[in-house]
Amino acid sequence: MRRGALVLACLLALAPSRARAQTGQPQPLPIGTNRYNVELFQGPVLAPLRVVGLGGAYAPYAESSDGIPANAAAPAVREPYSISHVDYDLAFSVSFPGAFRNTDFNNDGKSGFTYNDFVFYTLGAVVQVGRLGIGLLGDFQRFNLSPKTMSSDVKSSLTIGRMHLLGAWSFFNNQMVLGGGARGTWLDIESSSSTKGSGTALWMVGAAPELGVLIKPDYVPWRIGATFRSPVSSRALHDKNVQKDPNGVERAVGLAIPENVYMPWEVEAGFAIQLGPRPLNPRWIDPGRQEEQAREALKVARASRRATQNAELARISDPTLRARRVAEFARDEEYLTREEEVRQSQLERQMKEERRARYWNWPRQHILIIAEALITGPSPNAVGLESFLSQTAQRSGAHTTVTPRLGIEGEPVVGYIKTRIGTYLEPGRYSGSYMRQHFTFGFDIRLFVFKGWWFFAPSTFRLTGVADLAPRYENIGLSIGGWH
Repeated sequence: MRRGALVLACLLALAPSRARAQTGQPQPLPIGTNRYNVELFQGPVLAPLRVVGLGGAYAPYAESSDGIPANAAAPAVREPYSISHVDYDLAFSVSFPGAFRNTDFNNDGKSGFTYNDFVFYTLGAVVQVGRLGIGLLGDFQRFNLSPKTMSSDVKSSLTIGRMHLLGAWSFFNNQMVLGGGARGTWLDIESSSSTKGSGTALWMVGAAPELGVLIKPDYVPWRIGATFRSPVSSRALHDKNVQKDPNGVERAVGLAIPENVYMPWEVEAGFAIQLGPRPLNPRWIDPGRQEEQAREALKVARASRRATQNAELARISDPTLRARRVAEFARDEEYLTREEEVRQSQLERQMKEERRARYWNWPRQHILIIAEALITGPSPNAVGLESFLSQTAQRSGAHTTVTPRLGIEGEPVVGYIKTRIGTYLEPGRYSGSYMRQHFTFGFDIRLFVFKGWWFFAPSTFRLTGVADLAPRYENIGLSIGGWH
């Protein structure tokens, strides 16, 4: 606090609490310097909808593309329904954190900042080849900063993006998975007017490494997982239209340009337990290894056949008879090879169907419990996003904070409806602010079967809905995906 006060001396105080506001003490002063940072700390859980429904608790489970922002090991985690050597998963969801008024997104104790047209959406994909997994997922927030201006006035919009690019490798037949990569962020403010046209007034880009691990021994009802994300600091860039106010402060679209946008370091760790007859960690049958064993058996059979033929040819002394027999062997081998390839393809299809049936024949009744904690480090000389947009000097991220999370998932209508509930305690990143408890609710409803074509295997689709409710905050979301 002392160091922040020295650097931001002209701001006087960066940490007035909600309690001070209620007792009539001075409110935060306007930002009057460029020597500060903007902290991109995401208190409310904004993530793929299954993760939101579980209260953000997902790092120790870490399946599918939903797990990319929760655990860097997620891309190589093979789900029980993964039955191909090459597999993939796609993610898309949209939610509306600004769908209701009086939102206090930053949890600074005050409602009233208007997040106009606030939409959050995610796009991602995972590709798995054997034990290797590659994952990419981005989430984006976009809202209008000037929704009610006249047509001749300057209009501004803000886009915040976070990206995870990860690679992971599984060990011990998918019982332990290690992953790593980079997370990046960018902030982009665009402005437009009828006289000056449109352009990017301010943008920031940065990236830093992250590492993750997941341990899931075969046939035990638990998992443990953890991930570490390094801090991301990105320098503020701007176009030539930046103006200086009378105090020499550089401004873009009325905002005092910060030195950096900063995402603090994070450690996310916890455990998952599954109750009921459905296995949490069934032994994964590697399709590539299973098919390779069948191919090896075929190679052995062909080698034995060639050895028998060579032994017979060695006993024929007449060159003409030997040549005739070689030609007969060649014709027979050509026919046998075609037949063997057909049988091999049939065998591989049969093994794939057996792997699929193995998954669908497991009992579905289960209760999945996930508990974790997210530890977030401090941010130097920073204000929150809301303070940046409203240009009030309210200190954010002065201390390390902990976010406990808990999620429970079950399938009350077996084969048709899944439900999940969760809760988490959002920390107060502002000095004097308080923790805020969230309650989350989610569901999956089985819709229809898509028979598929090309590399799209037959799939059963589902509709997912979610809600996140807390004092001064509501979020709802919908997505379409695969039913498993």
